[in-house]
Amino acid sequence: MSSTAAASSYWRVAGYSYLKYSNMCAEMVRSALKPAAKESAKIREAVYFRSAKWANGQAEQNVITDLTDGAAGKLG
Repeated sequence: MSSTAAASSYWRVAGYSYLKYSNMCAEMVRSALKPAAKESAKIREAVYFRSAKWANGQAEQNVITDLTDGAAGKLG
């Protein structure tokens, strides 16, 4: 291992982006929780975002998207 690699962040040395590394760590922490705490964590991990199509400088219709369905376990 070179001296620059030893001084770098672990996620960078492993070849991951920071977002991928942090998602893996969060998944490991959630899997180690007790059942009561798992339910609480599951509720907090919900991800929503709102988007809108724009035409002629005006937002037309807002669309709210839920990213939690089927997103678990896709860290590859």
